[in-house]
Amino acid sequence: MTALVRAELLKLRTVKLPLWLLITTLALVALGVVATVLTAGTEGSPLQRDDPDLLARAVASASSGNVVVLILGILVLTQEFRFGTATPSFLVTPRRARVLVAKLIAIAATGVVFAVVSAVVAVALSAALIGLRGDPLTWDGTVLQVLLGVVLVMVLYGPIGIAVGALVRNQIAAVVGALAWMFIVEQLLVALLPEVGRWTPGGASTAVLQLGDVATTRGELLPVWGGALLLVAYAVVFSLVAARLTLRRDLT
Repeated sequence: MTALVRAELLKLRTVKLPLWLLITTLALVALGVVATVLTAGTEGSPLQRDDPDLLARAVASASSGNVVVLILGILVLTQEFRFGTATPSFLVTPRRARVLVAKLIAIAATGVVFAVVSAVVAVALSAALIGLRGDPLTWDGTVLQVLLGVVLVMVLYGPIGIAVGALVRNQIAAVVGALAWMFIVEQLLVALLPEVGRWTPGGASTAVLQLGDVATTRGELLPVWGGALLLVAYAVVFSLVAARLTLRRDLT
């Protein structure tokens, strides 16, 4: 298993796609931080410039790359089928579940890297912008909780992407479907029907990042611990279903 994980990590290190996706992630994080800090105190903004949660809310932008990690997870698996490398991979390791587990571990480790780099950028940029505006900078336990939530979200969205890729297989369909779900369906459900949206992966992520009152004013989302457990459950269940289908399906 260790050799398989190393092989998957080697694949990720020797192609340029993860690096470009990391750069994209950092751009999204920077935009999120700037938008959060600079709009604080403006009309219609849920945050005020003297809000003690301003730093925590800005730091939560470090999770902006969750969609990027999800897409990377989808690509990691669907490219195997798209370019026909799944066949030799499974011939070398006939126990397909081991290959899938290795990919899940490798993408989770990549998520840790994305999370740490994103968190560093988010904290540094948030502190700098808030300080330049002369607003109070509140370092408290909420900031740490949000940072831990960022790591959890970024680590789990990669394996969820692997699972989606295993379930759908068609790369374009999987990517487009995932983006449509995250940016349209989940956003509407969380904002307009939080009693339903709280149970989606996006609703769980919002709860973990403590962004409930920013995402919706129509109801309560899950508590932090509930969102964390639900997100873990999604990753585990999706992975188990994907593993079962991978074992049964033909490679072509």
